[in-house]
Amino acid sequence: MNPYTLRNEDFIQSIDVVCPKCNGRALVVGGTPYGIVAQYEEKVRFVCSGCGYTLKYGNTPKLLVFINSNGIPKYSRMLTMNSPCDPFFELDVWYRLETAYGLLWAYNLDHLEVIEEYIVDRMRSRNGLPYKNKSIASRLPQWVKEAKNRDYLIKQIKKFKSK
Repeated sequence: MNPYTLRNEDFIQSIDVVCPKCNGRALVVGGTPYGIVAQYEEKVRFVCSGCGYTLKYGNTPKLLVFINSNGIPKYSRMLTMNSPCDPFFELDVWYRLETAYGLLWAYNLDHLEVIEEYIVDRMRSRNGLPYKNKSIASRLPQWVKEAKNRDYLIKQIKKFKSK
């Protein structure tokens, strides 16, 4: 998997999150990459197998988006992408790694492994791929990309994964 062609949204099918009730590992499932909000309302769910707490995305409150020229308010659900919380319910992701340089996060183990492979790769060759502003490689903080931090970050990720 190439971090220059993948985006964070490619990993929203199953997101490991922290349950707001029991602080255990829970799942947000049903997201599809590059979908529209209306498609998510019926499919996306939060499920905690530890305490049994569940949520349906279609039952979350809508936010005021704008007021049209006739003065009629328009409401919609909003997605929070590219942050250390799931885009639907804004719950903290399970894979949060506090480092000496900042927070490194991933939606799930596959996402973390793509980031880890990017860090391990000493060449980081694009192989002729064009620059994509929304790719995982372009969204990683500069301190993750710096060679001087490579060994430290690899060690921290391995220690985190062994927990």
